[in-house]
Amino acid sequence: MSYPVLPYAKFLFLCCVLLSGQVATAAAASRLDEKVDAYVKQEMAKYHIPGMAIAVIRNGKALKLKGYGLASIELNVPVTERSVFQIYSTTKIFTGVALMKLVEEGKLTLETPVTDLIQGLPDEWKAIRIRNLLTHTSGLAELRENPRFQSLPDEKKKYFPREEGMRYVAEMPLKFKPGEKFLYHTSGYNILGLIVGKVAGTPFDSFLQERVFAPLGMASTIFGDTESIIKGRPSTVYLLDKGELRNLVLTFNVNGGNPGAGLNSSVTDLANFMIALDAGKVLKPESLREMWSPVKLNDGSEYGYGLGWTVGEHKGRQVVGHEGGGAAWIAHFPQEHLSIVVLCNLNGARADEIQYGLADLYLRS
Repeated sequence: MSYPVLPYAKFLFLCCVLLSGQVATAAAASRLDEKVDAYVKQEMAKYHIPGMAIAVIRNGKALKLKGYGLASIELNVPVTERSVFQIYSTTKIFTGVALMKLVEEGKLTLETPVTDLIQGLPDEWKAIRIRNLLTHTSGLAELRENPRFQSLPDEKKKYFPREEGMRYVAEMPLKFKPGEKFLYHTSGYNILGLIVGKVAGTPFDSFLQERVFAPLGMASTIFGDTESIIKGRPSTVYLLDKGELRNLVLTFNVNGGNPGAGLNSSVTDLANFMIALDAGKVLKPESLREMWSPVKLNDGSEYGYGLGWTVGEHKGRQVVGHEGGGAAWIAHFPQEHLSIVVLCNLNGARADEIQYGLADLYLRS
């Protein structure tokens, strides 16, 4: 059988059309890249941010991984896509993932009472479920509110044993009935770390390392506060005080991993995590939907927080994620398969504004 051969002129025309399309796409990508760089530098100047790294992931591909400014002003060390930053409360998304892994394995449910998993707790805690701890609806008081804890020497407070801290919290009455309202707190997340350890038979930090970080090649993701020595992370985190940059020391108990605020990571690691999560390689799709659904309170109303993730909308699009100290933010648009990661070394930087500004640039493209 013979096939018609395209005349040379027609073949050449088709090649030109394809090539021109590729050139136009490359030119558009280059213009977008320039807009992103200009926007980031503008925001860094606006908020006096010394250093920042960003990741943009779309449809399973990292479109941009880049560092800007200085990781260390003192040593003139530039930020790269592999620079390590503290991610503060953004840690909570990994706590949510850890609990959902245990749910998928049938080792507990979101409705399992805390008192079924930890012995010796007050009777009024019987109404507190795993879901309540993850969604900040447990009604628990904070450890720091206990007068006995307040009377301790500062040095002992810094690295107070987590299980002992739970007992101190148990001495105080609930602030409201579980599920009645949302009240952001850390006590519940510390207890979740203990629960993961008891149910999984391994410390919370080891569980995440073995089940999430190592399989995804997240070698730079590790627990530690500002006093910890973390490979790839300068020792300094900055604070803007009356217009001047100063060093910030923020200590907290990281023994066994701090489930509410203890992680450090890079945009490269977090990009790998978001690519795998969006592809269903970390949790099942039904687990993601559960994790990214707003909590329903006792009166039937909803609040924009899921299982370790904030849940909301941006210009009519669903967006989930979490902030950390104003210096870190992960935002994910599930329907668009778009993720934005912003990490800064300035405590209190407006990472929330920056990540939405970046998202707008890519959602328009």
